[in-house]
Amino acid sequence: MELAEYLRAHRERQLEELATFAAFPSVSALDEHRQDLLACAGWLEQHLAGLGLDNVQLLEAGGNPVAYGEWLGAGSDAPTILVYGHYDVQPADPFELWTTPPFTPTVRDGAMFARGISDNKGPIFAALAGIGSTLAAEGRLACNVKVIVEGEEELRSDRLDALIDRRRDLLAADLLVNTDGAFLAPGQPSVPVGLRGMVAIELTLTTAAGDLHSGLFGGVVPNALHALTQLLATLRAPDGRVLVDGFYDGVLPVPEAELAAWAALPLDDADIRAQAGVPALMGGPEPSTLERQWSQPTLDLNGVWGGFQGQGVKTVIPAQGHAKLSCRLVPGQRMDEVLARVITHLERHTRDGAQLRIVSTLEGTPPMVMPADHPAVTAARTALTAGFGREAVLCRLGVSVPVNEIVDRHLGIPAVQLASSSPTDAFHAPDEHFTLASFDAGVRTMAEFLPAYAAAHRG
Repeated sequence: MELAEYLRAHRERQLEELATFAAFPSVSALDEHRQDLLACAGWLEQHLAGLGLDNVQLLEAGGNPVAYGEWLGAGSDAPTILVYGHYDVQPADPFELWTTPPFTPTVRDGAMFARGISDNKGPIFAALAGIGSTLAAEGRLACNVKVIVEGEEELRSDRLDALIDRRRDLLAADLLVNTDGAFLAPGQPSVPVGLRGMVAIELTLTTAAGDLHSGLFGGVVPNALHALTQLLATLRAPDGRVLVDGFYDGVLPVPEAELAAWAALPLDDADIRAQAGVPALMGGPEPSTLERQWSQPTLDLNGVWGGFQGQGVKTVIPAQGHAKLSCRLVPGQRMDEVLARVITHLERHTRDGAQLRIVSTLEGTPPMVMPADHPAVTAARTALTAGFGREAVLCRLGVSVPVNEIVDRHLGIPAVQLASSSPTDAFHAPDEHFTLASFDAGVRTMAEFLPAYAAAHRG
């Protein structure tokens, strides 16, 4: 049977299986869903076996298991790809903002709605459908394939890091194919060749042994929240430029040819405003919005709290203020150096009468750039163009993807993003959805990628 005929004949069954997959409330952040995660992993194990993969098993990672399967029938001369996705999802609250229940997958307006359907159950399921459909229709694959689907990506993949280190022989491959992510614009297939890195800091600022009465002591003792907001205000200029000494040291310039390619992309400031749902963007005309988004480092406050936050009025002078901030990094920056510079800045700008304590720091993942002419990039562009029926473009993304760095560090292999989601799919938000057109295209894309990468790898 021809692959296209097979896909037509089995589409409804595959969509029903996707709905079953999406119905598991596999929320890794909440202990109450531990059994749901285990059930979802068990379902995946059976599904991988049903696709025709061999050596199917659940790899114990010390937390939620990792579903694994392989097909190695292409022979030793063919490349091996390691296909990655995750089955855990974000919490679904606030539930009242969902049109239909988040774990009752519902098809309407040409899309399936469910928590985690776009991040990442739909894309990984579509990729697996492309692999299984090719095996069923043609009896073989152009590449050797290994699959891992983890259950803790939304928690940062720390246990996956340790697992890959322990199971290097089992997971050895030539390339990671990561289905997690999104296109740069709706309907515009794209291959990211650069990702920003990330570090984070949590801090506490203390000005007294305890909260004080604002009538008795107002005007004569320091207020931790005022001191904190004044300290945080020293970190950035109004246009977003980071004011930490040496923050931009080492940042590598983007090649002129790549900048010219970005300028020609079908994405402008109005599109980005629409994606973000904001009335205006930050920063001036130089550097461009895409340069700031993809190739410039950032520093952002992620949370600020302290004092009284209950109902009514409690007139206190808070003794402590707390904040969390993160930095996105670009090639040329080192995580440890950026952390040290930000902490030094905070220490220097803490006012008399306040005590700064760094509660924790996090070195998330370093920035990464992949050559635009890498065989995997060439194959991904070919496959996405065929799968989505529109010329795939090269881009960078401002996000950080831990698994790409993990496999590079432990397995010594590059990674290519082969996403099928759109930035407007409401990731992590109510009414998250995955269009049926994206599902169909994602299936075709993986089926096209296998022979394209095999050919590019040989050439």
